[in-house]
Amino acid sequence: MPTPPLRPHALRFIAMCFCGVSLPGVPLRAADDPAPALVATINGVVDLALGQSPAAIQDRLPEIRSRMSGSFSTEVIVQRAFGRNWQRLTPVQQAEAVDLVGRLIIRTYALQLSASERPVITVTASRAIGPDRHEIVSTVVHQGDTVNVVYRLGRINGSWKVYDVLAEGVSVVGNYRQQFDAHFQKNSAEALLALLKDKLAVIPAAKKERE
Repeated sequence: MPTPPLRPHALRFIAMCFCGVSLPGVPLRAADDPAPALVATINGVVDLALGQSPAAIQDRLPEIRSRMSGSFSTEVIVQRAFGRNWQRLTPVQQAEAVDLVGRLIIRTYALQLSASERPVITVTASRAIGPDRHEIVSTVVHQGDTVNVVYRLGRINGSWKVYDVLAEGVSVVGNYRQQFDAHFQKNSAEALLALLKDKLAVIPAAKKERE
């Protein structure tokens, strides 16, 4: 039986990384600090997803993805998630993987937002971590829980783009990579793409708020 490409806990990490954002107390002295643009992108995405039904979110995926592209590089995130297995896909399969995994990520966190109050992220630090590398540190408060979330950004085609997100020290890219590595031990790229298509074809039930 094929190994499922994505674990539920990995998807929940993703959902917690895209929530309402504020910037209290963060000094933004550098003219090219990417934090304000990331804040604007995430808040725009939340506005599109908050309170929507699963079917409505499915219909709005292209719009949500377009808004998200302002600060997130889906192509780089997916390629890093595949790691060494990326070369096992043909160019056509690579393009398809970027589309499918990207849509799955977007739908997952949008659904998390659809049946609950607006989560809030507070950005606590925005700093360079190397040449053309930046890190935005934040905390998320959601349904009584607080989660530490770090966004890793790089200069991609001249703009700051997120290439990984860490929730409580756990990398979203790393979580996906574990699933893909396990899949490719016994299964093919064709099988993985088929699994992703099947997953996207089913609209999940709305998430209930925790009492």
